[in-house]
Amino acid sequence: MDFRKAYWVALAATFALASCTSTPTRTGQPTAPAVEQAAGMEKAPESLSAARAQIAALASPEQRTDTALAWAAEYLQQQRAADAEQLLGDINPDALNPEKRFQWILLSGRASLSQQNATPAVELLNRYQDEIQQYPVEQQAQLDLMRADALAMEGQLSDSLQQRVAAHPLLNEQDQDYNHEMIWQLLMQLSPQELADAIQNSSGDLRGWLTLAQLYRDPIADLDAQVSRLDQWSAQWRTHPAIGDVPAMLDALREAASQRPSQVAILLPTSGPLQNVGKTLQEGIMTAHYQQKQNSLSPTLRFYDSGPDNILAVYQQAINDGADFVLGPLSKDKAATIAAQGTLPATTLALNYIENEQVPENFFQFGLAPEDEARQIARQGAHEGSTQAGILYPQGDWGERVAQAFAEEWQNLHGTVTVTRAYQEGPEIGETVEELLLVAQSEQRGKAVSRFTNLEMDIQPRRRQDMDFLFLIANPNQGRQVKPALNFHYAKDLPVYSTSLIYSGQSNPRRDQDLNGIRFVDMPWIIGDQNSDLHQVAAEQWPDGHGRYERLYAMGIDAYRLQSRLYLLNTLPSSELPGATGRLQIRDQQVVRKLDWAIFLRGEAKALPQVSNPANSLPVRRNAVSNSP
Repeated sequence: MDFRKAYWVALAATFALASCTSTPTRTGQPTAPAVEQAAGMEKAPESLSAARAQIAALASPEQRTDTALAWAAEYLQQQRAADAEQLLGDINPDALNPEKRFQWILLSGRASLSQQNATPAVELLNRYQDEIQQYPVEQQAQLDLMRADALAMEGQLSDSLQQRVAAHPLLNEQDQDYNHEMIWQLLMQLSPQELADAIQNSSGDLRGWLTLAQLYRDPIADLDAQVSRLDQWSAQWRTHPAIGDVPAMLDALREAASQRPSQVAILLPTSGPLQNVGKTLQEGIMTAHYQQKQNSLSPTLRFYDSGPDNILAVYQQAINDGADFVLGPLSKDKAATIAAQGTLPATTLALNYIENEQVPENFFQFGLAPEDEARQIARQGAHEGSTQAGILYPQGDWGERVAQAFAEEWQNLHGTVTVTRAYQEGPEIGETVEELLLVAQSEQRGKAVSRFTNLEMDIQPRRRQDMDFLFLIANPNQGRQVKPALNFHYAKDLPVYSTSLIYSGQSNPRRDQDLNGIRFVDMPWIIGDQNSDLHQVAAEQWPDGHGRYERLYAMGIDAYRLQSRLYLLNTLPSSELPGATGRLQIRDQQVVRKLDWAIFLRGEAKALPQVSNPANSLPVRRNAVSNSP
């Protein structure tokens, strides 16, 4: 599987992309090529074989071409890209006039992109490059847009941006709306450092797009300062294509600034079994607080011990002390107790997910739910064109919940779970893996063939072939047993995807050699740029780090940042916060994270390029559970 392929580009190519930008923008989708229906022909038949037979029976080559083009366009609209590709493959493009060849190139390229395959689309554009330069500028712009889609699919985000911005003035109104959305999608994929580097090397409208994205996405900027900078941007870029977005952005930021809390109460355990977790979260909160104080206004913080049984009394004390925002508690049960009180006197962000389906409108939830990671992995598999997956998880309720989250998301995406197995840590893991892969059955088939033919045959056993990838839930020690067992049982080539549990967060090349090839999701704080300003501040304050609590430290950073951005995220569902724990959005009053991808190579966790995502890629959590096993 090519990890850089992007399903939202495929959706765009089949004219079905829903609007999902990180600013309020227009809704658009690419223009379908104008393909006339052949005289006397009805809609495309449901059966591809019937369609090909009817086309072959037509009297003239012109009728056959027109019908094939029209029905291929119809199949694309129905998201039947493979069938469209078959019809287009029956056409000889060299026998077409320039207008028909333009239609054939555009449809063929989009069919390839719809199947997450950029290479044929790029090859087509390169093959007919000289002829394309003779097309009307509007047709050239449509093909430029297709090349931009292909570049994004291949992970060349900056090149795709440049292509889109250059083509934008030549597009028709509908394609401009679509292109506008895609430009924002790409801008939201770039890391802060990539944005800064791109600005240094850009000019014209591209520089305007990049600077607007940079000031809008700044996670630590003061809201008032952002409003001022947006005003300045509007004055500088009066004729920019994005100028129409700015009023809505300004209104949202001004309202968010007016809703900023002045005093934040933080309810964390300072005693009891969770005191180390509470201490780590507090240190993350304070790191983010001190960083913000250097750049903007910051609220007063007051800490309360949430350890006592009467959490309502602690909560009320915080309110009596003047809190207009409450961060915490951490305990799932205590968070549920607060949520059960109805409308709350202050906006509250619990640091866990609860199971209550109905919560007060000013009660929000944030945590490090492994279920989010499982769902993201399911979406990635689907985006890459996989249809069959296996699941291997540790025995116990926690492993079952995470496995179930993956299975539900995978099946919602029309994937099939071909096998599910639970394992126990220890010598039995090898037997479980062998059973999962059906290796014993393969060996028996080989022996049966030898007996039947009465020949001595060296038939190599093989693993089952009905898995495109394996979803593995395992900690580092478990993973170091599972992956070698997979390799031994003829599944070295089987892609393995895992949650962040697979990585300790600390470099250990000697031991992690056994994890080589496993791809996993994790937060930017762990696998992203380790030289950021915030990382340097953290290293100065805590040179030894936080060990196994490092992800909770990052959660504390984001929890603090959310208190000033929660209103904006909640009122603009398409907006997001680039956080230490992932890209954060609000769905049904729950903070949902999108994580980065990494892979184990030579025993080291290496970050993979940012993967573009489909519209509406962050689902509503169906069964909220606790943050950890």
